[in-house]
Order: sequence, then C-alpha cells, then structure tokens
Amino acid sequence: MTTVFLCEDSLDGILTGVYDAWDSRLGHECVKLQLQIDGNIELFCEYRTVCTDLQKAEKVLRTVRKRMGRNAEEAVCYAAACTDDRKADAIYRLIVLGLTMPDGKKAVHCLQNTSVLLVEKLRCKSWREAEKMLGFLRFEELENGVLYACMKPLCAVLPLIAPHFAERFMQENWIIHDVGRRQAAVHRMGGGWYLTDSYLLEKVNQKGRSGSEEEFQDLWKIFCRYISIEERKNPGCQQNLLPLRFRPYMTEFMD
Repeated sequence: MTTVFLCEDSLDGILTGVYDAWDSRLGHECVKLQLQIDGNIELFCEYRTVCTDLQKAEKVLRTVRKRMGRNAEEAVCYAAACTDDRKADAIYRLIVLGLTMPDGKKAVHCLQNTSVLLVEKLRCKSWREAEKMLGFLRFEELENGVLYACMKPLCAVLPLIAPHFAERFMQENWIIHDVGRRQAAVHRMGGGWYLTDSYLLEKVNQKGRSGSEEEFQDLWKIFCRYISIEERKNPGCQQNLLPLRFRPYMTEFMD
C-alpha cells in the first residue's frame, strides 16, 4: 500500500512533506508526496496530512545545500514556485536521489530521471518568470513615502525576487504585492524583508500617490510616447517581448 503525504502548496509545505515522508521509514517506493489542492483520490492508498513546520523545512533545505550544492537548492526553490500538481513528488525524488548518491551534487544533472527532468523544467519556467518581473515591476511612491508595486505572475516568484529589491532598495520602505496570491513582501528601511498575507494591505494603494509621483508618472508616459516611432510600430513583436498580462501593472500603459 502506498502512503500519500498531502502537503501545502508552498516551499515550506513541500519540504516538510519531504521530511515526514523520509522520517516515516516506510521506504521511498511506498510513499508519495501530493499537494492538498489536488482532489484526486487513489484506491489502496493511505493519506496523511502534513502540517507545515518551518524548522523541518529549514533542516531539509540545509541538508540539500550541504550535500547537494547550491544548484540543487536553487532548483528545489524555483520548482516549488511553479504551478504544477506533480512538483511535490518530483522534488522528493530529486532529494532522495541526491542523498543516496556518492556525490549528491551530480543529482541535478541526471536528466534521464523523469523527476529530475521535471524539476529542471519547472525551475526554468519559474526562473524566466522571475527575470521578467525584475524588469517589468513598477514602483510608485505613496503619500506616506512607501514604495508600492503590484504584480500578478504565473508562478509564486515573490520570495525569489524580494531579496533582489531588498539589496537594491536597502534604504527604502517598500511593499511588493502579489495580487493573484494575495501575498506581500514588506521591507523596512535599513532592515530585512518578510512575507505576509496581504489581506491587511488590500487598501494600501487607496492612500493615493504622492504629488511628485503623479508628476514623474506623467513625465515617464510622455517620454515613452515621444521616443516611439510611428512608422515602426509592430504590436505583434511588442507582445512577444512584453506580454499583455504585465501591462495593467506598468506605469507607461496605465490611463
């Protein structure tokens, strides 16, 4: 009989599932990780719900970093951010492979393994989405001086891009709001950043922009309009480089 561990759809939830599945001592062939949002129920399976534990998740990630290297750690984090029902079990199989190999750092290169290949594909997809958000994200200054940006990415890349802005805007108070997942990364001037639910931040943008922000947004729109060449407009090419789904949150495309 297969024991299925139902874990939360998050990096911490999946890593906790990896910890519990390994610690169960049932044998890797007899266990499987599955996301709680997946409603498929299989016959002849025992289901166990995994309670997300940050300490367990940190232990697993620390072991991956030590035994399998930074590349494997990055692959696990980026794959967990992607939207795919198979990712939890694939990450588990990758970690099992890496910890049972003499040189665990070679595990991420075993692309003939279907689980490793899936993790690599998901990693690439999340990485591309994170790279796009680094370029397309637009901050605006609110009346209270806080820099606010909203986005709606396909993958849960907010924890992956927040460290970049924490380093770049170290001396600013800022908020990055993932409106699709209702999450927010909040950074305090000179301090660190943390991830939180955005239920209390849903009305943050209702405070309005600062006076200088309105002026700079108008100047930016004028600049974008005047550097364009009417005769060379190519909407199809523009959509390939800048998909329509990003534009509602970009200053130069707002009314």
